Amino acid sequence: IFISTAAVSDTLLVPSEYASIYDAITAAQSGDTVLVSSGQYNGGFSFQGKNIVLTSTNGASSTFIKSPFADFHCVVFSQGEDSTAVLEGFSITNWGGDTEIPSDRADIDGGGIYIKDSSPTIRNNVIYGCDVNSSGAGIFIENSSALIEDNTIIDNYAHSSGGAIYAHGSSASGLPLRIIGCYINGNTAQTTAGLHISHQNTQIINNIITDNQGAVGGIRLNGLDIFICGNLISDNHGSIGGGINISGGTTASIIGNVICENEAGIGGGVYEGSGGLIYLCNNSITSNSATQGGGIRSAIDSISLNNMIIWGNNAEIGPQISLPASMNESYTDIDYSCIQYGLDSINIGSLATLDWGQGNIDTDPLFETGPICDYHLSMDSPCIDAGNPAPEYNDPEDPFNPGYALWPAMGYLRNDMGAFGGGSVGYWLSVEEEEQASPSEGEPGLLCYPNPSNGSVSILIPPAFIASTDILVYDISGKLVRRFTDLETNVIQWDCEDESGSEVPSGVYLVQGISGDQSLSVRFVKI
Repeated sequence: IFISTAAVSDTLLVPSEYASIYDAITAAQSGDTVLVSSGQYNGGFSFQGKNIVLTSTNGASSTFIKSPFADFHCVVFSQGEDSTAVLEGFSITNWGGDTEIPSDRADIDGGGIYIKDSSPTIRNNVIYGCDVNSSGAGIFIENSSALIEDNTIIDNYAHSSGGAIYAHGSSASGLPLRIIGCYINGNTAQTTAGLHISHQNTQIINNIITDNQGAVGGIRLNGLDIFICGNLISDNHGSIGGGINISGGTTASIIGNVICENEAGIGGGVYEGSGGLIYLCNNSITSNSATQGGGIRSAIDSISLNNMIIWGNNAEIGPQISLPASMNESYTDIDYSCIQYGLDSINIGSLATLDWGQGNIDTDPLFETGPICDYHLSMDSPCIDAGNPAPEYNDPEDPFNPGYALWPAMGYLRNDMGAFGGGSVGYWLSVEEEEQASPSEGEPGLLCYPNPSNGSVSILIPPAFIASTDILVYDISGKLVRRFTDLETNVIQWDCEDESGSEVPSGVYLVQGISGDQSLSVRFVKI
């Protein structure tokens, strides 16, 4: 007789079955789910080495975990939990900044979430009002391949570093530590207010990092193999690096970011003093301010700038770029970039070597406001199709428009200078787009032809999609410019005019078809 057993996952309910989250975790086994109803619950608990899902029924807006005064960490992962240990859907805080932290707890890190030698998934939480005497007020991470995704991390304070997140060590499993899609705002610290990253193998993607204040405002890098892509880093304030500070032999690739409106004493957008190897490509560094190096200040590193827009920054010394090397040698090469005033805006120290390469321009990039930020390229921008012509730098192709770039890139496939060109375009799309319903199987989607067009355009609708369909045309700011209703055919001829009969300006438009609960959309470019 053979007896077969299989693991059965249970759902443990709080508070109907277990009075506290701690009690439910203690009773749970790996693979179980602890489901928490709306309310406020005591923190100060650990996942106890169990790979369980701790989630709420109604999300972070109505489910709170607050650490009691005697417990400093709110939620702890320190016994080897892996990615299947999930914390999702809570508002998390310790006792906040109104009560002084006892001196005997001065060396403890991590106010909201403490992660050490573990790699959990932290998703869709609000981490706020945490206060630590040491580092990592919102989240403290050591030796981890954690996924920190779609969290709001706001108004936390670290007396040392990492108001929002402090991460150091190396990845636990060879996989990267990932910080993706988070909103990081209003955090403060003595040193780094936003993200302090001295962790090897880290990816920072698609975050909004804004209005953080410390010696370093947005991000401090002090580690190896760091990838930063598709982030909006804006309005942060520091003394040495408003947007990004790079130090300590860092190796990093910084690609496709908008770094804007930050301010610092030195290095308004980017401060570099690491002696490492830094690659910056397709970033828009604009409207930052400092005393020295309004856009970038780099003194002792080897840095490469490719397909960049560095424009509208302000400083007494080196308004766009300062290379003040006087004690250590620095090497900088710049290719296919738009730099305001060209070489005249760059401060070059006695030991600095600058290779002013091919394809650089100093023409106004003609920014315009778009759905992601105020620094999209207008249709007439000289930065469109002006980046490095090598195919590996190409903008991705629009699958509905062969030969043309996928928005927010513009023009043809040659690289667009700045944050919305090159390989980072796909990352930005996840910020702007919501998933749309697909057309019926075997039918084509919504199409515009020709696309781009400088005159009339035909909008083709799948035949089975016509009944009760409205066709809506929006401009890039989201304003409705034209509506078509009561359709009798699956082809609409649009003369690129708005509801008043005026010709719409050049730009990118979203054409959307809505029929019941189905929605199809396609981008159209008016030239």
